[in-house]
Amino acid sequence: MTFGGWEKALLGVLLAVSLALTLNELAPKFRFILAGHSDRARTNHLGRRIARVIVEVFLQWRVIKGRPIVGTLHALVFFGFVLFALETTDHFLEPFHVPLLAFLFGSAEGAVKLFLAAVAVLVIIGITGLFIRRFFMVAISPDPKSWSSGLVAVMIVVLMATYLYGLTEATGLEKPNWWVHAVVILAFPPLITRSKHLHILMAPINVFFRRDRLGDYLPLNLDLDALAESEEEVTLGLESMNDTPWKMRMDFVTCVECKRCTEQCPAAISGQELSPMEFILDGRGMIGKEGEVIGNVISTTALGQCTSCGACENVCPTGIEHLDVLIGAKRAQALVSGRDMVAGEFLETIERHGNPFSEPASARRDLIEELGIPLYRKGETEYLLWMGCTWAYNQDARTSLMAMIKVLEQAGVSYGVLQEESCSGHHSRRQGEELQFQTLAAENIERFTDQAVSKIVAPCPHCLHTFRREYPTVTSDLSVETIHHSELLLELIRDGKINLESKSMNGRKLTYHDPCYLGRYEDSYDEPRDVIREAGFEIAELPRNRERSFCCGGGSAGFIREQDVEFRVDQERKREIVDSGAEVLITGCPECKMMLDAAVDETMDLVELVERTSRPNSP
Repeated sequence: MTFGGWEKALLGVLLAVSLALTLNELAPKFRFILAGHSDRARTNHLGRRIARVIVEVFLQWRVIKGRPIVGTLHALVFFGFVLFALETTDHFLEPFHVPLLAFLFGSAEGAVKLFLAAVAVLVIIGITGLFIRRFFMVAISPDPKSWSSGLVAVMIVVLMATYLYGLTEATGLEKPNWWVHAVVILAFPPLITRSKHLHILMAPINVFFRRDRLGDYLPLNLDLDALAESEEEVTLGLESMNDTPWKMRMDFVTCVECKRCTEQCPAAISGQELSPMEFILDGRGMIGKEGEVIGNVISTTALGQCTSCGACENVCPTGIEHLDVLIGAKRAQALVSGRDMVAGEFLETIERHGNPFSEPASARRDLIEELGIPLYRKGETEYLLWMGCTWAYNQDARTSLMAMIKVLEQAGVSYGVLQEESCSGHHSRRQGEELQFQTLAAENIERFTDQAVSKIVAPCPHCLHTFRREYPTVTSDLSVETIHHSELLLELIRDGKINLESKSMNGRKLTYHDPCYLGRYEDSYDEPRDVIREAGFEIAELPRNRERSFCCGGGSAGFIREQDVEFRVDQERKREIVDSGAEVLITGCPECKMMLDAAVDETMDLVELVERTSRPNSP
């Protein structure tokens, strides 16, 4: 085709207008992002970050994994967007007689265009499927009122159709078809930058800057003891929008409104107020505004309903760190305002008694003496058995503790417990009480150091995660390997130190509940299941299992505090367990066992199953 001078000039004007409108929309968003402070290193482990972008963005792994059918349709559209980049450039260079595709591919240009034709057909199929889901399958649509999505879908179909028409030998409409294709492309940037479709630009960047591990909280770099006596004004958590770091602001801007986070949130599923997508969007609504985070971004009610299970952040395909908003707001609540905290009584109990069950420390010492548990001996004992608050102070957990002692004794493991333990501080930190957490951590770290502890076996995934991931951020001098008791049990079984024989459950159906902090946070799904299978049992998996497991409701001190809600998270999980027909529930967390104990005929810790099926070793 031949283009006149006026057409080239018009194209230049349209390009300038599109660029100006796009920059006008982007400018306030980027000013908002860049005004935030830096919270941590975001460019370290460069190779790992690039690999993550390739896998999660360009290969659409997280999108497809979360929703296989819809994810595949989205992937078709995304791949089309990427593959048509060169063709789009070639399209705009055509009036200036610069044949980019011919230059790059030579005689293979025809084959490339045919390949793109096939891609165009797949894109039409993909976007049509997404359009039908959003506007006609309203019951499962994440946002049926997003009319910008409908407009974008129509524009994509028009682009693909005009490209296919341009490959035909039809005459008379080549030039109008070219201009329709060009104008639709130029309309895209201003549209996507003023809608949720901005994620097309932002998601790769946000995924690149995402932290490596789920819930990787950094301690406040403050001398909290000195701060308590100081009158100097400092920032503690997310008090106001001015305190939000740039990555959090980027999260607000990047959200695609897919609602996957809310669909996985146990509080939201249980009919409570908390909705991760909504507080991220409320954060977006604060662009260019000032104000407190609590009340403008998230309410005190919603904040108190979070169990820190990590399901929201774990499923997000665009790298949003929901947990930083929650922990930051809770820190401000606990350390600054002190108002409307749902776990205030829990924190006071920890402060007063050192454990959440209001038991005196002597109760733990009496238990050690009663059960004849050996004390850890510096330089002699291999494993420190961490009892934790639940095993040490909750009477209902005694059967688990006794089973663990019996199994370790039978296997000939060198183990012992500390004379004194402080609470690990896990739930204190999840409620924002950083001062209490750091105080408890310092006490335990001092004991570990004094006793030269090198190996810890912890039955509680909350303590496991805290020792393994968070204590090293408090002090760099700590060098302790912490494992979950399921890991040790599996090792002992496979080494022949524990011999199991399948014992009948009288035909009762057995299932396993994945604890959030053992599964999503520590990626340990197979070890507990392998132990169960080694004991000779098949697992009837719950509908929501492994990384999609449903929280027991015990997180963020939920296992001990009263909850003022119509329907609790544990009730929803119990309903699912009952509906599965299971009669025996196995779990690998003392708090999960507490929360779900009444769901079925029998609930037991993993070690209780091992103890029940073990037989004495041959002399």
